[in-house]
Amino acid sequence: MPNPFYLKELPVSGPFCNRVGEMTQLAEFARSGNNVVIHSPRRFGKTSLVRRVQNNLAAEGVITVFADFFGVGSVEDVAARLAESVFRVTREKEPAWKKAVRIITSFRPVLRPDQDSGFELTVEPSGGAVGLPRLKATLEELGRFIEAQEGLVQIALDEFQEIVMLRDSLRIEALMRTEIQRHKASYFFIGSQRRILRAIFSEDHRPFFRSAFDFKLEPLPVAELAEFLQRQFQGNGISCELAHCLLIAEQVGAFPYYAQKLAYFVFEHAKISGTVNDLEVGAGLSDMLSNEKAAFEATLQGIPSQQRLFLRALAKEPTPHPFAKEYSRAHNLGSLSATQNAVKQLSQMDLIEQDTEQNWRVVDPVFRLWLMVGGEKPFGK
Repeated sequence: MPNPFYLKELPVSGPFCNRVGEMTQLAEFARSGNNVVIHSPRRFGKTSLVRRVQNNLAAEGVITVFADFFGVGSVEDVAARLAESVFRVTREKEPAWKKAVRIITSFRPVLRPDQDSGFELTVEPSGGAVGLPRLKATLEELGRFIEAQEGLVQIALDEFQEIVMLRDSLRIEALMRTEIQRHKASYFFIGSQRRILRAIFSEDHRPFFRSAFDFKLEPLPVAELAEFLQRQFQGNGISCELAHCLLIAEQVGAFPYYAQKLAYFVFEHAKISGTVNDLEVGAGLSDMLSNEKAAFEATLQGIPSQQRLFLRALAKEPTPHPFAKEYSRAHNLGSLSATQNAVKQLSQMDLIEQDTEQNWRVVDPVFRLWLMVGGEKPFGK
């Protein structure tokens, strides 16, 4: 029986749960030429959502560009990723490809043999400009490319907040804001480090201040997610009661990525009996926690021991009063200043947040489960 659940980015042709309203709204923003900041916690399905919106727009004749800034290392890298994304999307569209090659001259496209897809497209710099001048030239060329199109251009910049980590980041922000405001295109600025991303657009001393609509991606409704999971199980030969699908959705806080991953492992266990029961859900959850162990350990590696203690405390007992003496004593958190610093640092890293009831909690529901069952012990003392 083929497993219908995905462990990688959901393809635009794959089964998608809900988000109809979100897709409609984002498409309208794009058609109106508006810029939008799209934010949510990690593993919330932002990229899959935007890819699907762009796929629908492309079917209408819109030129859709998607550039991923995750791990961007320099201002030249930002420019290269922008140029490469334009070449990639126009490669199979001859008129647009010719315009891209003619107009975007800061980089030249290079096709190299690739075992999987035949050829891999990359870019190489051309000309002598480096640093900010190269980014400026690329953005100006991108603007001319947009002008040369007969229809709409929609550009998505994933993990946009990564530019803040670069040297001269404010100058990069200023340059990008100056050029982007001249472009007759719609931009989606996407990010999972929410505090950093929102600061770019909400702090009045920043170049992008109030330059885009704010779009917070909300959690999927648990009931609808459960019904979606049930359809996937039953449509692929596995009997599954709605109660077990509700359990899966609730265990992962309705995070789309984790729902797919947990359901994947549950499906693998259920192949034997053809039915999902409590044992399969428990075994799937154990598999998922084991599978995420390396990523969670890597997260903890960069966090001081006092902050790890605070993370474990919030995992076990979310609280609106993290600075209370009773809470500190109960979890052996040490000094008030240490807890205050932990709240500041961990919230900036988007590892903790205050929920609607003002309780401080661990953002990632599976990380929270892993901490609760002692997954952090190799790093704890």
